[in-house]
Amino acid sequence: MISASLFDDGPEIEFPSEIMSSRFHPTVPNLFVAGAISGHLHWIKINDGETEQSMSNERSMKVHKKSVRAIGLTPDGESIITVSQDKSIKLRSTETGKMITKYTRAHDSPINCLCIVDNCVLATGDDDGYVKLWDYRQKKPLAEFHDCDDYISELTCANDRRTLLTTSGEGTLTVYNVRNKKLQIQSELMDSDLTACQIVKDGTKVVCSTIEGVLYFFNWKEFGNMSDRFPCHSSGIECLRVLDQSLIVTGCEDGKIRALSIYPHRILATVGRTSTMPIQTLSTSCDTNYLIGSSISPETLQLIDSKQLKITSNEKKKKGKKRDNNSFFADLETNNQEQEEINEQLSEDSSDNDDDDDDDSDEEMRKPPKKKKKKGHL
Repeated sequence: MISASLFDDGPEIEFPSEIMSSRFHPTVPNLFVAGAISGHLHWIKINDGETEQSMSNERSMKVHKKSVRAIGLTPDGESIITVSQDKSIKLRSTETGKMITKYTRAHDSPINCLCIVDNCVLATGDDDGYVKLWDYRQKKPLAEFHDCDDYISELTCANDRRTLLTTSGEGTLTVYNVRNKKLQIQSELMDSDLTACQIVKDGTKVVCSTIEGVLYFFNWKEFGNMSDRFPCHSSGIECLRVLDQSLIVTGCEDGKIRALSIYPHRILATVGRTSTMPIQTLSTSCDTNYLIGSSISPETLQLIDSKQLKITSNEKKKKGKKRDNNSFFADLETNNQEQEEINEQLSEDSSDNDDDDDDDSDEEMRKPPKKKKKKGHL
């Protein structure tokens, strides 16, 4: 593991209020949108100069009464969908920002996440564990599910546009069949809140992050229980993104963004600048050559050269295969030291009882997991 932070000299862009979410355009690599706690949406362009990069705010507008918690773009890139703490869903033109349609009270509690299934269908999840399917052309939801007793942290759709994965604060991975509008299976309870999930290894694995800093891995179509775990961080993982089939990045509670290799599992490096607050958002461009994440303050986003990060990662893996026995055991010793540091930090964190009550924050109370039997079967 590299102790120093890599790629921490990329451009930054600052906003008037805290950024809660971000999403790249599905076909234009240098365009992304950012959602703020104030309810504003910002259209950002990445400018590649001859000697340096920069970011410019092309448009800003107030789109919600409360914070913009999640953003999605339709596969054709023509429409932006936002969900908010104000319980609404809004669909706008990407080019003009003009409203296309809206659901003022889409859920009975604040909406926490969304997933675009196709150009007409999306899924949303709220703070009370409800998941809903929507067709933009209809006024009412296509389906509603309530199989989780705590907040829905993330929704991810497989390439087949049929399988919808959801993670929740109760510690379960729940899978739905979008076409049949039915629950497919729900995993056993994990040891802590699941905060995010991504599909990796060419669709054969699912990785889920937790508030305890552990990654859980599931085999595809074997979602009943995890197949592997990787206790990689001493602090909680807030968000998770995939750069390639063996390289992921995590945004953590300690304000750091980390690059990790999977299969084999290894922490590669801390990347970008360290934030003073937990990493609220991570987003990768459609070609995965750009990575956007929270920067030194919650109001700032930083651009990380993930193209170069992928090159560095691959070089590191090649060198690792050529190591002799001495360097192998030296690396084992280094990893043991790192694990000891993680354990020490976990011990320190467990003794902390700090309360961060702030009326302007978007942080939500999380209930402890409840014992619950597995639902459904394949």
